[in-house]
Amino acid sequence: MNSFQMMIEALEIRFLHITQYQLDYHWQAQGRTLRHCVMWFVHKGSFQLEVNQTSLRCKEGHIVILPAESLISFHAISDELLLTSINFDAEISLVSNRSWIQLLNIPLLYEDSASVVEPFIHEMLRSERDPSPYVHLLQQSSLLRILHALLHTRGVAEPSSSFSHLDKRIHTIIHFLHAHPQQMPEVHELAELVQLSDSHLRKLFIKQTGQAPLHFVHSIKIEQAKKLLATSMKPISQISYELGIENANYFSRMFKVKTGLTPLQYRQQFGLWLNA
Repeated sequence: MNSFQMMIEALEIRFLHITQYQLDYHWQAQGRTLRHCVMWFVHKGSFQLEVNQTSLRCKEGHIVILPAESLISFHAISDELLLTSINFDAEISLVSNRSWIQLLNIPLLYEDSASVVEPFIHEMLRSERDPSPYVHLLQQSSLLRILHALLHTRGVAEPSSSFSHLDKRIHTIIHFLHAHPQQMPEVHELAELVQLSDSHLRKLFIKQTGQAPLHFVHSIKIEQAKKLLATSMKPISQISYELGIENANYFSRMFKVKTGLTPLQYRQQFGLWLNA
């Protein structure tokens, strides 16, 4: 597994709502801070958008993805504007101080993906009129398919790309951890790997990921453990050992702190229980 795949697997998406707006030339706002991530699909018309001091001209067929906490300003250019807005939450918990859009190097504006995304948008709008309590599941699925289509058509998933803007030394450590899952390295060993002092490595990790090196290592171990718990019936003590944690009780406590569940509870909820 490369660092990009690790980030994708740690990405959590939660659909909130979808609304279509019929607007006119009066549509405008200044200095609005977004509480959630927002995706706009422009069916008709055009408008000027500023996102954190980046200016974009958006028109028919364009798709805009705005991260939560963005400061935006906008005003209509055309007399008529038809816009679909999808609100959702998204995060990559491994890196707490950077947005998922920044980590995956996702552009704010897609200019040539309308033909791929528009059918999903229409499906979501039709489903929004469905009174069924289960429609939220369909909307969640459609949103994931839209994001998959955008990432796939853009060809983002190049393992060698500097997609996440993380320091190359962070990538080196991530690759090492995935290549040697049975090892639980000490901070000084990671520092030696990237030729830094312990204190400089700590500063680098805090700046780049928002976590101390050891906490980041634990986060990766938990992601690896989730996959093993969900896809195998190996004893928890064996999984702990395979991840370089000799004390299974310590592993279980660490897992619960990170996920809110014990390893057994996680397996019961997400595992291949038919093989039990």
